[in-house]
Amino acid sequence: MTEEKLRENIAKNIASLRKEKGMTQAELAEALNYSDKSVSKWERGDGIPDILVIHKIAELFGVTLNDIISEEIVVKKKGEKPHLTNRIIIPLLSVGLVFLVFSLVFAVMTIFEFGPTRPWLVFIMAIPVACIPLIVFASIWWEIPQRFVCVTALVWSIVLFLGLAFGSEKIVSLVITAAIFQVLVILWFIMRYRSKKRKEKQQKISEDNKGEDK
Repeated sequence: MTEEKLRENIAKNIASLRKEKGMTQAELAEALNYSDKSVSKWERGDGIPDILVIHKIAELFGVTLNDIISEEIVVKKKGEKPHLTNRIIIPLLSVGLVFLVFSLVFAVMTIFEFGPTRPWLVFIMAIPVACIPLIVFASIWWEIPQRFVCVTALVWSIVLFLGLAFGSEKIVSLVITAAIFQVLVILWFIMRYRSKKRKEKQQKISEDNKGEDK
């Protein structure tokens, strides 16, 4: 297979998979942490993404690397379930590992009778810690609403832990601080959402203009 043919196959397969999934070039670019200009260049055949990006594209659409470079355009069968391994199982495994570690800490504290008077608080502490890898995976694989939920869970689980650990007399100041931070989080995600929609609109106009030129 020549380089020109390889470039052509990758271009048509990326475009086919993206359109089948109902994604714009801007949405695919955001999922890959690239610019929409890069995606447009790949789909025109003016360039080839590196092997790591091709691997990420294959995972995103639930196909193999061979499917991406194949001469036949990849079309997923109707009713076929999307590949969920990376997007669901890995985040759940990370949460499970966090709670496993804190369970071991709880067991050691209980057996050897040391640590705080309320060792069960380690499980409450595990909640915000578990939210951290979820936020990381959400920023890679999930959409803005899921990211917002993960950040919100982190904020209020910290409030819950500190309130239980230090007593109800400090809960008011903690809730006020968390509420202010929550408002900032909401404003941040609204800004991100509007920016995303603006990019999608611009991308759609650009694609429509390209279609008219053809």
